Amino acid sequence: MMSDISLEQILMIAAIAVLLFVLLPILEKRTGKNLTEMIFGVRRKGSRSAKKEEASGKKQEPKVSNGTRSELTSFVAQMLRFAAKNKMRLVAPGTVEYEGKEARLTCLLVAPGGIIGVYCLGFGGDIKPASSPHPWRQHINGQDLTFANPIQACQEQHQLVTAAMKQAGVEGSLKVVTVFTNPKANLQSFPSSAYTQQRFMDYLKENEALKQGSLDVEKTALALADLAKIKEKKESQKKKQQERKQKKSVRK
Repeated sequence: MMSDISLEQILMIAAIAVLLFVLLPILEKRTGKNLTEMIFGVRRKGSRSAKKEEASGKKQEPKVSNGTRSELTSFVAQMLRFAAKNKMRLVAPGTVEYEGKEARLTCLLVAPGGIIGVYCLGFGGDIKPASSPHPWRQHINGQDLTFANPIQACQEQHQLVTAAMKQAGVEGSLKVVTVFTNPKANLQSFPSSAYTQQRFMDYLKENEALKQGSLDVEKTALALADLAKIKEKKESQKKKQQERKQKKSVRK
């Protein structure tokens, strides 16, 4: 009963409570244990989710994003350096036109041993290839997604560019490949014409046949640049930039 508890006992209980409140956090830091939970059965906020995470042995992984323009730009710059170092030429973008259609190639590498058209994709995460024409699978941030079969797309690009070259009288054997420029792309298998960025650069460096051959690099690169209308596109871009500058000056 309340009347049976003396004032001295009440003061003692209060003193013990204060000591526990002050000392427990210090002891928990030193021991690494949740003494509050052990003594009182009370969990600190967030400790339940932390315990679940520890029990499952899983930590929340950072989200993976699909490719960015900067990654694509960085890849093209890397290709330019490789081409210059190995006496090759790079035509970028490789948007060759033929009968109202346009190839969706990021670039065309012109080498003595032939031409390589590069079809870039920025998908990240775990990528599972499939036989043509079935879609490929992408596992990213806990989701299972699909995207159009890039090997089939490469075959279509190859037919289009080859037809345009033949019509224009441009010689040279053409190979079209898919390159995943996203550093977070993990291909579960490697079809003959699909690469991660690093694997593709290794392939170019190790492919001695590409550096040897009789193809006229300068002449072929200029012809492909004409087919891709590089000059017209550059002039159009300059014109748009000038128009933007004029609009800005008028507003001021």
